[in-house]
Amino acid sequence: MRANLPDRNYFINKAIPSRPDVTVVDWVNSGNNAHLFRARSQSLKRDLACKIIPRSNLLHDSEGNELWRAEVHKADALRSPIVVKFEDIQEWRDDATGIDCAVLISEFVEGPCLREFLKRSPDVITVPLIMNWLGTMLNLFHEMALREVRHGDLHAGNILVEDRSSYDLQGPRYVFRVTDFGVAEATSDQRFKDDYQQLADILAQLLQLVKYPACSPKDKFIFHALRNNFLARHLVETDLTLDPLARRPPELFERLKQLDDDFDRAAAQESTSLLSPFDFLSCEQIGEVPALLRALYSERFLGLAEIESQNNVVVTGPRGCGKTTVFRSLSLDHKLHIEEAVPDQIRYLGVYYRCDDLYFSFPRYAVPTRDAALDIPIHFITATLLSKLLDSLEAWSRHYFTDEFSLVESKVSEILWMTLDITPPQSPGYATFKSLIASLNKERLKAMERHRFANDQKRSIRRCFGPEVLVKACGVLSNYLSFTRRRPFYFFIDDYSSPKVTKQLQTSLNRVFMQRTPVCFFKLSTESPVSFAKDDIDGKIYVENREFILHNLGLVYLHGEESPKLTFIEDVFRRRLAESKTNFPARELVDLVGSNPAQNNNDLARQIRGNKKPLFWGKETLCKLCSGDIHYLIGLVGNMVRLSGGPQELVKAEGGFRISEKTQNKAIREAAGGFLKNLRDIPQSGEQLVAIVEAFGNVSNSHMKYLDSKNESETPPKQATRIEPYEPFSLSNQARQYYDELLRYSVFIEDFRGKSRRGNVVPRLYLRRFLIPHFNLTFSMRDSIELEPDEFETFLLHPKSFEQKLRLKSSDDADRYDKQQVDAGDQLPLQLESPAE
Repeated sequence: MRANLPDRNYFINKAIPSRPDVTVVDWVNSGNNAHLFRARSQSLKRDLACKIIPRSNLLHDSEGNELWRAEVHKADALRSPIVVKFEDIQEWRDDATGIDCAVLISEFVEGPCLREFLKRSPDVITVPLIMNWLGTMLNLFHEMALREVRHGDLHAGNILVEDRSSYDLQGPRYVFRVTDFGVAEATSDQRFKDDYQQLADILAQLLQLVKYPACSPKDKFIFHALRNNFLARHLVETDLTLDPLARRPPELFERLKQLDDDFDRAAAQESTSLLSPFDFLSCEQIGEVPALLRALYSERFLGLAEIESQNNVVVTGPRGCGKTTVFRSLSLDHKLHIEEAVPDQIRYLGVYYRCDDLYFSFPRYAVPTRDAALDIPIHFITATLLSKLLDSLEAWSRHYFTDEFSLVESKVSEILWMTLDITPPQSPGYATFKSLIASLNKERLKAMERHRFANDQKRSIRRCFGPEVLVKACGVLSNYLSFTRRRPFYFFIDDYSSPKVTKQLQTSLNRVFMQRTPVCFFKLSTESPVSFAKDDIDGKIYVENREFILHNLGLVYLHGEESPKLTFIEDVFRRRLAESKTNFPARELVDLVGSNPAQNNNDLARQIRGNKKPLFWGKETLCKLCSGDIHYLIGLVGNMVRLSGGPQELVKAEGGFRISEKTQNKAIREAAGGFLKNLRDIPQSGEQLVAIVEAFGNVSNSHMKYLDSKNESETPPKQATRIEPYEPFSLSNQARQYYDELLRYSVFIEDFRGKSRRGNVVPRLYLRRFLIPHFNLTFSMRDSIELEPDEFETFLLHPKSFEQKLRLKSSDDADRYDKQQVDAGDQLPLQLESPAE
């Protein structure tokens, strides 16, 4: 704690008692737990860094034993030259003054910390420097992973910038060094922070200082790659099933090195073409190329009408289902860029905003302890969204309504200044949208600065925008700009998902987003129903179908008719094949994978019962595999092409379609195995999640082999790809955590639209479609594995026990199971084991 720090002046010009050759010379900095000094060693003839920490700030166990020494020495395992290690640990005691400190001695690095460097030399921050810094850090992270070392408190204050230009003629001018390994875990004020999240925070700070307009085309390209891919995805992603590069330093380092080649490839191709139909699996990878986004966007997207309805809509669905593509494509800014903003075609005025910006402004947000700071996030989001709206609206107005806008801009601006209660600048051009936008951008920065001191009672906080301000501003625009009156404002808020946007932050912002008004509507995309907070900090509960509509794209695809689903999927591939710069040997999906409409679920089930592995192939199978995650299908077909030897080998293929049935089947099964492998690597819960889904798959497969369906006269094999509880369930905290994780990673898709056999409204859990072939199941949605609440709890907490109990191994097991199912209405617990067992 800072209160335990002794007077720093006491140490100046004094020798360390147990190291008389080392004299403290200058104070450098102080943190919460320690002072940092520059010292001089007479014997070594060089400067040293001395971190002096009161013993009361160091970690001890309940018996007073020192635990902190082991933490400090963890970095000794690292061999990287950028690590500043502690060379010696000494003591400094002075009974007369009460001084009792540990002294950590290390190499003294000539140069400021990165935080000070950014303040002193912001003009030095260029894209090449950021590339050098990030490469250095990823190289370090690789060794840290190998030696199981974490930093725990990586921030801009613990990265040093050494300027070697005065003596090094060969290497880069600036070299980055990392210090304070283990200090966070050695002190009593433990702040165990995620190293990757901290790395992303620092990258965001660096990118903010880049003078983008002055960048070369290559630097602009790399800037977008760093922002849209590394910052927005790779460094903050924890879902390894979605991003195979996440938390894998060697792969990230190689990807960073490839950016130069990526630019050369991009420069060599047309802006609206792809080198391969399987490029850009995510919208974020497309970057700022509106023409390419337009070329790849399919208006046959399922669920589009609900998104465009005049309601507040929370859109959820598996990652990669196209939420970002749709939200960006519906924005007015995008339509202006692709020249499709003709007023007759515009029913609403859309503003797109991605929450990466929100996350890096309010990382790991918690509700502040004082009321004056509660509206800081609302101040930020209001300034941000209104600034974006005014920018798009001005461009649209000047293009299509030049005369009217010129007449009313000044008046509307005056009213907006009053609505915002901001003092306008004392300049002739203050009554303009541009002046308002500039001021609103400053308000964003003010909100970020206020947030830093949200809990500091000594700091006053000026009044912030309230929840009503954005709606009022939209009302002003609607009232005074006639061409907006019958066109409501749609705010498309992308990736509004916890834990990235914490639920406490959501409860603050929901006071804006859940308002019901005729002038503006909010469309929020979130990765799963459990990543969205349905309340606010005032305690108000937001009710589905009243304040908002929950639009689950996973369910749209799950229950949708095959024809519109297949039409959309075919259109996506048609567009990609048409935009491919290479002469790809196919123009339609059917040319690649063929058509297999005769494949029948009951026949497949009988094959599986006969211990035969069916072949999964054809465009209809691809349609059935899709749970809305269109990026999975694109990558899957790309992998099929790779397994076939690439486009050059496809040209030689004979027959009606290019990719053989066996190759398609192999790729489909490998993709499911790869998903489970990545799921297993998810920190903390991965092993358990895989055990849960494997238990379900094995139980369901055994039911197919030994039980018949009771729902059809022909009594085909039972085909259960969903779980249906008999009764509403109340889970323990640990079970609820696993349940939420299964939904977050879309291992199962939750559907509340059914009733159990006992007539209770309960959630049904459907297995994600592309996992079905892995467990040798079929795509039938007829049957269920029905569970009592206590069995469902066991399924989540003890999946092996669940599997042992419900997995059928013989016809006798099946007979006992059938008899007990007849009495399920009496709520008898299932018991497969015979009394003798």
